[in-house]
Amino acid sequence: MKKQVHTFESDLEEKLRDPEFASAYIMSAIVENDLGFLPIALGDVAKAHGISKLAQETGINRRTLYKVFDKNGNPSFELVTQIAQSLGLELSVKPKGKKKKAS
Repeated sequence: MKKQVHTFESDLEEKLRDPEFASAYIMSAIVENDLGFLPIALGDVAKAHGISKLAQETGINRRTLYKVFDKNGNPSFELVTQIAQSLGLELSVKPKGKKKKAS
């Protein structure tokens, strides 16, 4: 009997198929104001769902998608929104929680 080996990447990819986990993963880049990680996070979720499928659904060719998801990618808000929607995610803005005053 062969033992199945899990790698970090394969485990992450599996988890990123879950919309709740994918949402938290992408939001972590936004909350941390790490805009350099945002295209990578979005790309990780896209790869978990299939780049070919995303390209077909969005009408954006694969080469362009890979450029968007590169660490130097600088996708427009419109493109991020379009990709997120195709991945079953939506973007929203909410008020920040109030900071507690020190006693």
